[in-house]
Amino acid sequence: MSDLPIRRVVLYKHGVGYFERETNLEGDQSLSLSFKQREVSDVLKSLTVLDLNGGIVSAVSYDSTTPIEQLLAEIALSIPDSGSLKGLLPQIKGARVSVKPTGGSAVQGTILGIDKTDARTEHGLEETHRLSLLTDAGDIRTFDLFDLELTLLDDGIKRDLDFYLRTQLASKKKDARTFTLFAQGEGKRTVRVSYVLEAPVWKATYRILLDEGEGSSPLIQGWAVVDNTSDEDWQDVSLTLVAGLPVSFTHDLYTPRYVRRPVVEVKETTGVLPPMAEAGVEDYEQAEMLTMGAFAEAAPAPRTAMMRKKLRGEGGGGYGGGGRKPESAVSSVQAQTRERQVGDLFEYGIDKPVTVRRNQSALVPILLKPFAGRSVLLYQKSARAENPIRCVEFENTTGLTLEGGPVTVLEQGSYVGEAMLDTLKPTEKRLVGYAVELAVRVLDNIDSHSDRVTRVTIRNGTLKTHYAEVQKTTYTFNSKSEKEQVVYLDHPRDDSHWKLVETAKPHETTENYWRFRFPLPPGTASKFVVQQQQTLFQSFGLADITDKQLAAWVSAKYLDKATEKALKEVLAQRQQVGRIEEKLSQLNDERNKIHAEQKRIRENLGALGDRASEKALRERFVATLDKQEDRLAKITEEEVKLRADRDEARERLNAALAKLEYDAPVLTEHAGS
Repeated sequence: MSDLPIRRVVLYKHGVGYFERETNLEGDQSLSLSFKQREVSDVLKSLTVLDLNGGIVSAVSYDSTTPIEQLLAEIALSIPDSGSLKGLLPQIKGARVSVKPTGGSAVQGTILGIDKTDARTEHGLEETHRLSLLTDAGDIRTFDLFDLELTLLDDGIKRDLDFYLRTQLASKKKDARTFTLFAQGEGKRTVRVSYVLEAPVWKATYRILLDEGEGSSPLIQGWAVVDNTSDEDWQDVSLTLVAGLPVSFTHDLYTPRYVRRPVVEVKETTGVLPPMAEAGVEDYEQAEMLTMGAFAEAAPAPRTAMMRKKLRGEGGGGYGGGGRKPESAVSSVQAQTRERQVGDLFEYGIDKPVTVRRNQSALVPILLKPFAGRSVLLYQKSARAENPIRCVEFENTTGLTLEGGPVTVLEQGSYVGEAMLDTLKPTEKRLVGYAVELAVRVLDNIDSHSDRVTRVTIRNGTLKTHYAEVQKTTYTFNSKSEKEQVVYLDHPRDDSHWKLVETAKPHETTENYWRFRFPLPPGTASKFVVQQQQTLFQSFGLADITDKQLAAWVSAKYLDKATEKALKEVLAQRQQVGRIEEKLSQLNDERNKIHAEQKRIRENLGALGDRASEKALRERFVATLDKQEDRLAKITEEEVKLRADRDEARERLNAALAKLEYDAPVLTEHAGS
């Protein structure tokens, strides 16, 4: 058995660690490693074992999930904690042993059992235990149980006892699972074992040092917080820290999985009576077809060449000693500066061995470099309305990817604030705020109004007046500082329809802000104006315009003479349609009145009798009804004509609206006026 010390640790930002162990051995040896039960699935998923000098790893065994009681029940041994030898020997009665009493010669034989006797001593009667042995010579001899050397000669019992003791020892660590690696080969060799386990993420923390000397660049110092939560010391390990987010997941490979198989029962029958044969039909063709079908079902399907290869073990890409030696998943290239880009990941390689004791943490230096930067002010009203925030204008000129983390800012050796640094790729720039600048106060005044109509368009029978909504914000920076400073102003850009007008070009545009940069003189109040506008419009349906609306548009000079004339014709046509519809409405009202009058007359006619006076009244009612029927017929004729006139007028109106298109700016003095 050989030890496997940890030689290399690679920690990632997504909760896993890569661990590499290495040891030297000679000849055939076994290596052991212990893991917590929750780690076993990750080990099974990622374990890599390499014999670097031509040997092979024949197998890797590990503790099963079977409960200890069930494991020990299979060997039928039970050794009590007290009186272990007295409790064990009766359980192996019949086993061949070699017994050598103190000062005597060895005797081989078979265990008969343990006898208890009382022996008189100077202290009185004392209980003694003696081993009874049937020797190979056929004699039965007894020996003092605690005054002899006992050697088991039965290999099976020795294996059972060794398994029992190892299992009992492993059970003392409730959460431990042991992996045993069997390495075979000749001479001295190096064996490397690597795997991936869940591990605490490493954390980055920084110090920014400003104004360390006249003409000198600011410095950034980076540290990594590393936690060793394992039960083993990391002694002089090669430590690598990786920034990035590779894919990782958990998958249970440790718990045995079973597949439910179908149950096929043997069909049981009772005794068979002599069969009663049925009459047959001579049909040779049918009989031949049935026979061929039976043979076709019984014949096995032919194996393809690929299947034969698989059965012989050919054609596979399995792991073996004859192929190219697998390489480690993580590069071990050493360099004075061990930062390295790997795809989207970035490695910080610590160039000196690191020691972190079990269940302890450590601060490991990863960076100390100058960078391009200076102290500036950033004003965001949403962050703080009264004052700007003092920031470090940080440009990552270190050549490294800086993982996100907290920053402590020091200026001229004194603490001046703290900040959070987002992950920065090389050459990226960021404003890192760390303190409130109380020497500068900010006021903002917002003036919002709608500007005049700037354009008129007519399409699809709709007139749109386009006008601008203008918002003007005046920022006043009142500085009490004694030196000139640089200010970054973040002005919200809430909507993509807003455009800057009569304003200095932004220094840069962020997701939510226009960012302006300008100097702030000492001891004065400075103003900065941001003016923006968006175009809005109001729609009018031309089929519904009035003389008053048209007069207002003409007065405002929205239209040229030709369009004005066309709109007047549209208005006249619409008014004609309106007059026709008014006549139709009047005729409909007249018809309704006639129908109501006729109903009243018919009710009166029904109440009249046969007297002479009533007869004259009936004749008058009938005459009135005749006149009303004539009028109803006339109303129907007039409605038919009016509807035809209305439909024709509507068609002319729609045609006029469809032809009418106009798009022109509105001028204070229109060219056509």
